[in-house]
Amino acid sequence: MTDVVTENTDLAWPAREGSVNQPRRALVAVAEVVAAGLLGWLAVWLWGQGVDVVGVVRDRPELVVDRFQGQWIGASIAVGALGLILVLDALRQLVLAVRSRSR
Repeated sequence: MTDVVTENTDLAWPAREGSVNQPRRALVAVAEVVAAGLLGWLAVWLWGQGVDVVGVVRDRPELVVDRFQGQWIGASIAVGALGLILVLDALRQLVLAVRSRSR
């Protein structure tokens, strides 16, 4: 068994520069929420472009046959996921904007 020898190091926390809360991050959060809303609208529009009504069944008029186009549906899902990521980042930015650390 060998002994681990460490050099004499200074293990101090780094000094913080500036304040902990940054109110300008709230503006970033608002911009991200607006962008996420626009992406949500775009996702709904893309989904609508990807659904084609082929027809109805002759004996059952309440039964409608739809055809889904993969590229439109996939783009809709991707845009919606990007919008959700923006909402999560907006929440993070908002927390960083109002957070304060007690001493």
